[in-house]
Amino acid sequence: MAKPITDRDRAAVRRLHGEGKSRNTIAREIGRSAATVSKIAVGEGLTFSGGARVAAATQARRADATARREQLADDALDGALGQVAKTTVAEAARDARDHATAARALAEVHARVADLARHTATGGTAGSMLDRLADALLGPSGGDGEGGR
Repeated sequence: MAKPITDRDRAAVRRLHGEGKSRNTIAREIGRSAATVSKIAVGEGLTFSGGARVAAATQARRADATARREQLADDALDGALGQVAKTTVAEAARDARDHATAARALAEVHARVADLARHTATGGTAGSMLDRLADALLGPSGGDGEGGR
């Protein structure tokens, strides 16, 4: 009977895959067959096409996405603060309301993107990152429900 796959096996495969090791190298290092490593990889959503090159590119892409999320959150907060400042000097009540509305929208974007950054930093994987970012920016329905206004 085959030895059952353990959480320790899964963790080792994730770690070694993250280091860019090949399927066969991982199998040798953890003392399991290449087929078992492949089975674990499929369950963990890992692939071995491209080996270390793919792992390095994936890690670079994740780091870039993290930096871009942080920049987006910072820009949204800066924009919100700028709109708040404009409400105090607006000459017309309508302009003050419009600036306050823009400030609120930008503050919501900041909060949602910051929440998204926290979620992905803690390993959340529900839905795609792009879906979650779109929801953060546009709301779950993909828009404001006012005919694109």
